[in-house]
Amino acid sequence: MANKLNINVTIEGIQLPLQVSSPEEEKVYRDAATNIQRRIQRLRDAYPNLTNDKYYYVMAMLNTSAEAVKASARTDTQPYIEMMHDLEKEMESLDIK
Repeated sequence: MANKLNINVTIEGIQLPLQVSSPEEEKVYRDAATNIQRRIQRLRDAYPNLTNDKYYYVMAMLNTSAEAVKASARTDTQPYIEMMHDLEKEMESLDIK
């Protein structure tokens, strides 16, 4: 990661300086900042009477973290399915049933 890119993303009017390793990573951070800003706005629309902005921020963090936990719990079974398919082919070629 010798050539890092310096970027700024803005959430809630706060500019955050970041270093990223590639244009792809830059896009991830920019998209993430946009998603957070939209989530905060949706929470403001849904709960307009909260007395402190911190509630919106914490609720947005909680929702985002819950989604991350759910996503990490999902298991990608495709490699195992492919491995089983390959093993079945090999067994068939050896006439093993």
